[in-house]
Amino acid sequence: MTVKDRYYNRLKDEKILVDLYTDSYSESDYGFIIDFNEEFLVLKKFTNESLFDGISVFRRDNITRMNWGGNDIESTFKLIYKKDYESEIQHINLESIETIIKSIYEVFNHVTVYFQDIDSTICFIGEVEEIDDDTLILDSFGTRATLDRKHIMISIGDITRVDAGGIYEKNLQILFNKKAESGDN
Repeated sequence: MTVKDRYYNRLKDEKILVDLYTDSYSESDYGFIIDFNEEFLVLKKFTNESLFDGISVFRRDNITRMNWGGNDIESTFKLIYKKDYESEIQHINLESIETIIKSIYEVFNHVTVYFQDIDSTICFIGEVEEIDDDTLILDSFGTRATLDRKHIMISIGDITRVDAGGIYEKNLQILFNKKAESGDN
């Protein structure tokens, strides 16, 4: 077992809050490691304000460093609601990006996919319409301002990260459901 895997196991088993960095994309996320394999890592995320913010599945090759301990991380941990910290996330199938998207969608009824190698600011949030090992058809949510729905065909190979259950995504789901209920299509 590698040093990295040994520590990932320890951090997961002991439920230690970490600050995970993907420096190539200038990102950092607080969270708890809930699963990993040779290619992917699942993080149960929390905001800087200690609020539950869904999950992220990272490609391990994109993770450049991880911190734990220290005043900042420990203070963040102390403010996390115990029910959010202890709540279980259903198993995410980490076999491939396709299985990750399918299992996340089954749990959260939406996914957010990122294309950071192309442009670190690009992501799409929506409902999976169809998927195979090469292509994802996403019925995207658009922004809170436009509430515009459109279908997007995405190459699975370009996806660098998959998220779901975050505060923003949940708010979009609520807005789209209210729009659909009111008949404003």
